[in-house]
This record gives sequence, C-alpha cells and structure tokens, in this order.
Amino acid sequence: MGTFVKANRKKLIGLSQILLSLLLLAWLFNRVSFREVVQTLANIHWGWYALAFALFQLNVVIRAYRWFVLLRALNNKPSFGYLVYLYYIGFFANNFIPSGFGGDLVKVVSLRQRHGHGSEALSSVLMERVTGLVGSSLIALAALAWNLYAHALTLDLPWLLWALIIVTAVGIPPIFFIARAVDPIGLLLRIYPKATKLPFYDKFENLVNTIHRYPLRALVTSLFISLPFTLILILLQVMIAMALGVHLPFRIFALFVPVISIINLLPITFNGLGLREGIYTFLFVPVGVPAATAVSMSLAFYFLRFSAGLLGGLMYALRSILSFTRPPEASEV
Repeated sequence: MGTFVKANRKKLIGLSQILLSLLLLAWLFNRVSFREVVQTLANIHWGWYALAFALFQLNVVIRAYRWFVLLRALNNKPSFGYLVYLYYIGFFANNFIPSGFGGDLVKVVSLRQRHGHGSEALSSVLMERVTGLVGSSLIALAALAWNLYAHALTLDLPWLLWALIIVTAVGIPPIFFIARAVDPIGLLLRIYPKATKLPFYDKFENLVNTIHRYPLRALVTSLFISLPFTLILILLQVMIAMALGVHLPFRIFALFVPVISIINLLPITFNGLGLREGIYTFLFVPVGVPAATAVSMSLAFYFLRFSAGLLGGLMYALRSILSFTRPPEASEV
C-alpha cells in the first residue's frame, strides 16, 4: 500500500483536489440556490465585465514583467514576449492539471528546455510568487489602516477571517524583510540544532536560500511591480462586482481581495474551485452581498482565469503551426 501511494502520489493529490472541489461546491450549492447563481450570471453587465477582462490581461503582462526582472537579475535573458507567452501557457495548464502549481511547472520546464538554467527558472518562479504574496500583504496592510481611519472595522466577519486578514497584513511583510536581512537558517539551528529533522525544514531552507539569491535591487523592483498588480486586481474585482450590480466602497475590496488572492495560492482544490467561492461568501455576505451574488462574483473571476487559459491554448496552437514554417532560430516570441 505504501509503495502504491508513493508511486502514484501526484495522481492521488490531483484526484483529492478534484474531489475536494466537488465536495465544497456541493456543500455550497446546498446552501446557495444554484438557479439564483445562474440567473445572476445571465444578467451580467457585459460592458463592466469586458473592462474586467481587459484588466486581467494587463495583469498577466505585469506578472510576466515581474518574472522578467527576476530572471535578468540571474543573468538569464529570455525575451519579455516569450515570458508573456509562457504565462498564458501556464493558465492553460492550470485549466486541466489538477494542481495549484501545474502552470508553474509548465513554465519552469518550458524555460529550462529553451534556455537551460533549470535552477534559475525554478527559483525565479518561486520568487515571483513570493514577491506577489508580499505585495498583496502590503496592500492589505494599507487597506487595514484605511479602514481603521474610516472607522469601518465593525464588519461582522468570523473571527478566523479577521485573524487571517491581520496576519496577512501585519505578519507577512516583516517576515519577508527579516528573512532577507538576517540568516534565519543559522539562527534557527543555533536555537534548535535538530531543526533539520523537522518535516518542512528543507522547504523552508530552499525558500530562504531563494530570497538571498537575488540582489536587493531586483527584489525591491519586483515588490514595486507587485503593488500596481494588486491594485489592478482589486479594481478588476470592483468591475466584476459592478457588472453584477454590487456597489461597495473601494476600501472593502482593498481589504478583501489580497486575502482572497493569497488563499487562492493554496493548492488544496482544483484551480481554487470551491475554496474560493466559500471565501467570497464568508467575506462579502456579512457586508450585505447576497450569497448567490457572492458566489457569482467568484465564478465570474474564475471564468476570466479560464479564458486566459483558452488564450494560452490558442497561442500554443498558433505557435506550433508557425514552427513548421519558421527556422528554429526564429521561433522565439
């Protein structure tokens, strides 16, 4: 049995993610009318949704540029256009590979096949994720301060979500900067010499080594790029809400969206389905949004991600066709 599990670990994880998504969606639609969700989506305002679609594509380009900056810091020099292409291919992979990091794996493998430097490709994808996480946390911190100033922190949210918001906003940024400024591995081993035997020690060590691998200038630049990315992501969610007839203060979205994006990184369901819809209801229902509309907001965002994957599939098909008519040296975008 143990041998079977080890040999099929990735398949079992993928199946468990699909199963968990189905269970969460079934649980959710047992409490929220599926018909109401369909009717809400059917009445979407296509003008606002088209703007959200355009902003999503802009954010893909911004994320690719953040990745480009990190790769350049390691003297790995793929073209910016090729990285944009790989990002769309990553979305395409995420549509069909039951793993939250399936798209990242495709990006790493594709970049390594074309340019070599497999370790640089892997670390750059990891660091691109980390700086995005820190950027979202900084925006959440600013939003938390904004809501405090506006005396708007009387939202009737579950205490666990308030704890998550506060930890996200106040905890993640200083942890990142401390990890960059000092040697947390050496400090941990001095305090607890047997730390190397802990279950997640290797992953922690790899993360810290990755943070220290990049010049400070590249990290700061990547963080600055993450700020407009997160702001556009918030504005995109505002557009989706307006398309569905939801009108809330911008500061509410600024507080909620970074938390949603961070939770969406957790690879525990298939492409975030089920988990993301649940978080939308937990966050937006207490501020007056009907449950069916909150679920519709989440699904509308998922459809943007799915459409980016379809664009990635189209790009891949066109590139494959063109590869038959171009010489190999002219194939890079």
